[in-house]
Amino acid sequence: MFLDDLIQTFKNPPTYLLVSFGLMFFIGVAAFFIGRKIEKMDVKEKPTKGITAVLEIVGGMNNFVKGYAGKHYTYITPIVLTMALYVFLSNISGVIALDTPTKYATITFSMSITAFFVVQSTGLKSKGLIKHFKGLFEPLWPMFPLNIVSEFVPILSMALRLFGNIAGGALIMTLLYGITGWAAVLITPAFHLIFDIGFGFIQTIVIVLLTIIFASMKVDEADFDID
Repeated sequence: MFLDDLIQTFKNPPTYLLVSFGLMFFIGVAAFFIGRKIEKMDVKEKPTKGITAVLEIVGGMNNFVKGYAGKHYTYITPIVLTMALYVFLSNISGVIALDTPTKYATITFSMSITAFFVVQSTGLKSKGLIKHFKGLFEPLWPMFPLNIVSEFVPILSMALRLFGNIAGGALIMTLLYGITGWAAVLITPAFHLIFDIGFGFIQTIVIVLLTIIFASMKVDEADFDID
């Protein structure tokens, strides 16, 4: 039954899934060409305003994550920046009449799974396999069941928070369009600014910050001793 549903999904993918793939493709292509542009720049060449903005954002994010994750910032930053771009673009896609991917639990849970992977893999890279999983039995071994739950609950709450806020905003916008009728073109832009762009930006910051903070809790203290 599950396999049949999966095959049917790929044969007739929902609109939000196509939008999601489109956003991922756009981010990948943009990152490739911007990266190639930066690689080919001469050290004496003055960068454009766009390239300067990209370098400032990446540099600022590197410094920010370094304060939380020590030397593992080089691993975490690219992932959380990609997450931030995807989530934000998904959140604001409703502004241009696209089906917002993040108003569907399927997408938000995929983001929480990504965050869970970042958190656990950071712990494995920092502490090693044995020491990382040994933490599940601390401070006392009977705490193991609670520690297991505590690993999943924060990540689960991230998915539900993102889904609830974006889906709630989308529902309000749908009701507004139904109530205002022809006057929607005059009334709804301000609400799009609040629910799509404003709340979308806030939720992007939240999911990125929580991912960084949870990952930092898995980093060994010795890994913070960097220049």
